[in-house]
Amino acid sequence: MGKYKIYRKILSDKERDEMLHKMIKVNANIISKAITVIIILIIIVYYTITIYNSNIMNKQMVTVSEHPYTVVVAIGDVKANLMLLRALPERLTYSQSQEIVEGIRAYYDTINQSMTEKIDLLLERYLADKESVPAMQSTYLQLIEAQTKLLSIAEGEDSNAEDISAYYTKEIIPKLDKLDELSETITKGAGNKLKEYSSLVTRSKNTMLVMASILSSAMLIAIIFYMYILRLKYKAEEEMRDIRAELEVEQRANSAKSQFLFNMSHDIRTPMNAIIGLTAIAAMDINKQDKVKACLTKITTSSKQLLGLINDVLDMSRIESGKVSLNDEDFVLPELIDDFISITQLQTADKGLKMEINVSDLTHERVTGDAVQIRRILSNIFGNALKFTPAGGEIWLTIRELPPTTKGYGTYQFIMRDTGIGMTEDFIKKLFLPFERAETSTKSKVEGTGLGMAITKNIVDMMSGQIKVESEVNKGTTFTVTLPIKLQNCEEELCDFSQLYDLRSLVVDDDPIACESTARMIEEIGMRSEWVLTGSEAVKKVKIAHESVQDYHVVIVDWQMPGMDGVQTTRQIREIVGEELPIIVLTAYDWADIAEEAQSAGVNAFLSKPVFKSRLYHVMSDLTKEEKKDLSIDAENLESMQHFSGRVLLVEDNEINMEIAEEFIRYFGVDIEKVWNGLEAVERIKAVAPDYYDLVFMDIQMPHMDGYEATQEIRKFEKEQGDTHLPIVAMSANAFIEEINKGYACGMDSYITKPVELVTLYSVLKKYL
Repeated sequence: MGKYKIYRKILSDKERDEMLHKMIKVNANIISKAITVIIILIIIVYYTITIYNSNIMNKQMVTVSEHPYTVVVAIGDVKANLMLLRALPERLTYSQSQEIVEGIRAYYDTINQSMTEKIDLLLERYLADKESVPAMQSTYLQLIEAQTKLLSIAEGEDSNAEDISAYYTKEIIPKLDKLDELSETITKGAGNKLKEYSSLVTRSKNTMLVMASILSSAMLIAIIFYMYILRLKYKAEEEMRDIRAELEVEQRANSAKSQFLFNMSHDIRTPMNAIIGLTAIAAMDINKQDKVKACLTKITTSSKQLLGLINDVLDMSRIESGKVSLNDEDFVLPELIDDFISITQLQTADKGLKMEINVSDLTHERVTGDAVQIRRILSNIFGNALKFTPAGGEIWLTIRELPPTTKGYGTYQFIMRDTGIGMTEDFIKKLFLPFERAETSTKSKVEGTGLGMAITKNIVDMMSGQIKVESEVNKGTTFTVTLPIKLQNCEEELCDFSQLYDLRSLVVDDDPIACESTARMIEEIGMRSEWVLTGSEAVKKVKIAHESVQDYHVVIVDWQMPGMDGVQTTRQIREIVGEELPIIVLTAYDWADIAEEAQSAGVNAFLSKPVFKSRLYHVMSDLTKEEKKDLSIDAENLESMQHFSGRVLLVEDNEINMEIAEEFIRYFGVDIEKVWNGLEAVERIKAVAPDYYDLVFMDIQMPHMDGYEATQEIRKFEKEQGDTHLPIVAMSANAFIEEINKGYACGMDSYITKPVELVTLYSVLKKYL
């Protein structure tokens, strides 16, 4: 029934098309006849009145058509060429190189061709006198000979500027002067002919003026009427074109859908044929359990393929009919990416592909939206990359949060890049169109409906997002999806970063992008971070830090690295520092297979790629909690605190703060010396022996020289003198991460906030003394 309606509609459009076409044709014929009659009448009147003047002017018009205008134009070109011919030889007086000579010869050839044509035209058209043009032709031939000889002189081994200039003055300039004179004569002759024509026009002007006024009025009326009729005709034709365009769009859509149904008939029959055939084989060999199991496995695969085809068609149908709506549900991005990884990990491994997922600048992890559709967007793009990337290739997914553009919404960007076969520009233009393929299903080696990207584009549009694609044949494709996603009304999980402030970390990963991203995230949660690209480098770093009593507080090492993997790296680090240092293994794969081996080697925890800030914080917090606990002490047990030996320099500009800190430090039996600003601290340290002080407590905001600058000066002095590293601990009322990181950047070792607590001070003294 639906097909009958389509044919009926097409038939109705054709009938309307033909009817309008006939109407336009009839109107055009009537208009044409009416205008023709009017114009014929006007022409007859005009012809009758002007026949006499036409006979007189006939011969003159023939003359004018050939002369003077053609002659004036030609002689103008001749004069221009003569000017060039005067200027060119001058270059030979400066240089007689082969390049200059050949350049001038090329100019001569071009000018000669032009001059020959113009002189031939003048011989044919010039009618004023019979001697000027032949004389010009003869003189120009002589000039050509002279120019040829001039070039020969220039090419000679003993040529010089004086000989060239002398020959030019004697042989060429006189001929050019004569040609100029002949040009002026021809120009005057052409002018005289023009005057004759002007006189004829003047005599005829008065007669023609009256007739022209009358005829112009009549023609104006006819033209206005004709323009009015034409406007009606063009309007009807424009309507006709619109109707035809609409009809062509409908026909193309029906043709595309017909082609799609043809493709689908093949794509559906392929898995159906497999299901039916394998079922028959299983029935024939029902007693052979292994063979039946193999058949059932293949039947399952074919069934899933068939289900995917059907789902694509149904989804596209629902989208086109407007029956798809988006859900608003709370979810967290790390869980969504986990689900995506669980689906894609086995697929990439089965095909022999490498997949890397990185997270960058992700501030808000808790959002509200349609997680299912976002996952579907990523899965469809990933499916494309998986299909068209050969074994051994790579797929990268980068997730990042851009600056927000709408209040209450975060702007998230998902970039998926592959090293596949790429796409042509023509195919990219049709990539997001439904029922379109670059290659028909019967010829393509890739399974699917071809609707995946059309569905993806529609979902992105429904989410008010954007999708862009860049591709190069045989190099790969990059899809960039930008989505505005609503942020949850609840606050992001509050994290107490203060417990991580004075901790150092080392990141080990053979991927520099992942390594740098993880290190930057660690710094965002308040820790200091360094990174290396190999296990051997990590072992060296840990050893140096341990020997200088500057141990790292945590090491994060990638599992799979060339040379020395994460487990081997862990074993070697344990041999250096023992069991106290927390070590985290970072991996994009399922760690179940190596969990026992890794833990026996000394791994404390596992962290999945991509790394999210919230997960990183929780792992770091859990692993460092015991260390913090060991270093801290309950205020009720102050009497049992141990005393320390050593000398401390206290740098503080506030008298009360100085007194409190001094009392606290002396409580633990430590000798203390005091200065009142950073400049005094630098001068004091420079004046004493290298190992005189064991520790420095440095205030930040002070007159004359603040704590940052003072620390930089002390570190510079140590480097110049080759002195050992003097621990410097900042004391500040500012607890912002930016300030803490600034302290570490200038060379401070730790950071405590005011007001200073006795237990905190005890932990610092225990660490450094």
